[in-house]
Amino acid sequence: MKNKLLMLAGVLVLFASCSKESTEVVPTVNAESTAKKNQARPFTGSMTYYFAPGADLPCDCGDFFPVGTFQGSGNLSHLGNSTSMIKPCVAPIIEDGQYVGDYVGVECAYFVAANGDSLYMYTHPYNLMHTPAGAIGFATVDFVGGTGRFANATGQFTGTVNVGGTSATFTNLQGTITY
Repeated sequence: MKNKLLMLAGVLVLFASCSKESTEVVPTVNAESTAKKNQARPFTGSMTYYFAPGADLPCDCGDFFPVGTFQGSGNLSHLGNSTSMIKPCVAPIIEDGQYVGDYVGVECAYFVAANGDSLYMYTHPYNLMHTPAGAIGFATVDFVGGTGRFANATGQFTGTVNVGGTSATFTNLQGTITY
């Protein structure tokens, strides 16, 4: 009889524990906010750069010649007041025996947003042609991740590069970013 009572008590405890309601909170994913987060958005802005002889952005220039590191600042959509570093690696463009510009074969670069998040970039090779107004080129740049909210950033933008003396501008930046 004692064994039957113990067995009955054990079965009751088992049933009671199985029928207990869970108080665990299960997070839900808002499909609308996820869609907005992964949606391509317009990217615009401009940057001004200055030659920074004391700075050295690591960059594998391969067969191209590094022309130094430039530090810059400007205002970019999704980043606010931003800073940046670039290091172009070039080869001369010679036409009819004359040095007329530089082929920018590699350019290491990144932006830092106002909140400190970094946005990494891959710059497609482009020509930087010498003119009376300075060297001018048109660059296409891909976003390739970063830190913080830009960890998985993708997208692309184009812009005009204008180099004169020890400064450069990167203007008319237009494209899209997804993060």
